Amino acid sequence: MNTFEKIIYLIFFVVVAIVLLKFFLALLLITVLLLWFRTWHMKQEPNQQDFLKGRLPNPKPDGFYHGGAGFNSPWQGKKFDAQKSEGINIFRDKKGNQVEKYPFKTYTGKGLFDESMIVLKLDYNVKGNPFWMRWILDEIVEIAPGHYLGKLNLRIIPGFPFSVLFFELNQE
Repeated sequence: MNTFEKIIYLIFFVVVAIVLLKFFLALLLITVLLLWFRTWHMKQEPNQQDFLKGRLPNPKPDGFYHGGAGFNSPWQGKKFDAQKSEGINIFRDKKGNQVEKYPFKTYTGKGLFDESMIVLKLDYNVKGNPFWMRWILDEIVEIAPGHYLGKLNLRIIPGFPFSVLFFELNQE
């Protein structure tokens, strides 16, 4: 290969790299804007008012709580171990079997967006979870005895969390 062909190949690969970088940055910007809009929209939902009226669960949840997010999903709920401050999600597989996946640790703290509230946090940044699960930080409050309202938050960009959806947990 002569020098001219090498230069042509180099120019081609630089152009391809620049196009891919621009595409990636545009995709990232669109994703951040959509997540910001979803976070803003959640603040307007009636569930937000219920969440603000909730209180820190006392005692902490212990055992299985049936879950729902307002749409059909294989997610069945969460199982808590209050003494160990941990838990795990329960799913149904295609055969109808119960499967435990995505463990979390629990602790109390200020809400990500509702800083005047103390909430129970379900932190998925634990060993064994895939990297994308480690971005999730749920927050739950008790809105009635044995009935909890939660928010699923994403911590993709440090210091700029996003709220994605509300979910409910009910003691069986």
